[in-house]
Amino acid sequence: MKVAVVGGGLAGLAAALELVDAGAEVTLLEARPTLGGAVQTLPEREGDPQPPPDNGQHIALGCFTEYLRFLDRIGESQSIRRERLALPVIAEDGSSSSITPSLGALLTYKHLSPGDRLRLLLVLGRLRKAQAREDESFGRLLRRYRTSDAAIDRFWDVFIRPALNLRTDEVDAEAGLFTVRTALLGPRGNADLVLPTKPLGRMHGDAAGAALRAAGATVVLDEKVASLDDLDADAIVVAVPPRESARLLGEPDPQLEDSPIVSVHLWFDRILLRTPLAALLGSDAHWVFDRGALTGRRPEAGGQYLTVVSSGVPELLEIRGRELVERIAGQLTERLGGAELLWSRVSREPYATVALRPGVVRPGPETSRPGVVRAGTWTDTGWPATMESAVRSGRRAAQLLLSTPRARVGA
Repeated sequence: MKVAVVGGGLAGLAAALELVDAGAEVTLLEARPTLGGAVQTLPEREGDPQPPPDNGQHIALGCFTEYLRFLDRIGESQSIRRERLALPVIAEDGSSSSITPSLGALLTYKHLSPGDRLRLLLVLGRLRKAQAREDESFGRLLRRYRTSDAAIDRFWDVFIRPALNLRTDEVDAEAGLFTVRTALLGPRGNADLVLPTKPLGRMHGDAAGAALRAAGATVVLDEKVASLDDLDADAIVVAVPPRESARLLGEPDPQLEDSPIVSVHLWFDRILLRTPLAALLGSDAHWVFDRGALTGRRPEAGGQYLTVVSSGVPELLEIRGRELVERIAGQLTERLGGAELLWSRVSREPYATVALRPGVVRPGPETSRPGVVRAGTWTDTGWPATMESAVRSGRRAAQLLLSTPRARVGA
């Protein structure tokens, strides 16, 4: 069976690997000059610290089983650092307290009042069996269980916003429940942080492309597909963003809203962050990562190389680069101590994920065209729009093709 995979993001790469491993003759076509889709390393510029910055600090969780399987398949299972979740959260006054997935540890989370801590434990217990109401946000569901505004701002948003790329009060209740049950309330290890130790482009797109070629697949870059009818294939996987997918399939625009991520990469002349990562309350800098420490490549000239990630922040897209750098750097130094900024770079992903607001409906892999399936983190995989969702969507699309009676793999 000859299969064309249109799109070289994680979904397309996962689909292509599944198909070629099953014996299909696979051609993957990607419009960009690089593979990996939304998981990229920025083009290197003179003066960049090493390793060059990624388009955001993409992290996974221990429950991302298919994503971890994908890394193992492409030979990159050693390119991650896995740690138990113990997230330092730094308040406006500089005080720090950690979020750890342990009921006893949550009682010591000092950014909440004693009453809110006790209520937090009670709410977590009730969320195991909670039922979302129609078109309900996760914030509204939490308030039904008497969660305070302070607890949402100072606990729930710290966890939910980076996971789902929307504030707790904006995101669909079912997506919030899934995330809490799978990670915080799931088996031990599900909430582990899985952090990349190599540039994202190298350990995703480059490695997957090499694995596909080694398995006999054809990988074509800089090739935008104008029409599916132009492809010489028995079956097709369409693994591109929603609007492009609709165009190729001749379907109506799915009207899925985008939620952006903005990242600011900063090199300071001194150490500001004493832990590999931290969250900041009351700041545009939602999470801060010590990129030098995580990759084992601290700047040769000294200081500290940080990546700041702001999730679900359309307002930051409108701020010009220098103004944004000064804003974020100023918030860090005000919170963590004075330092001189030596270098900076901004990366914006306006289409980072779909916005999983209440009532959003995502399509599955099936399409109206015989032998054509869709994939993408934005499709309905049962998971939020994460790297895990992307990989699951690709594998599911490939398996759907392979299970059809007309498929004759190896013929």
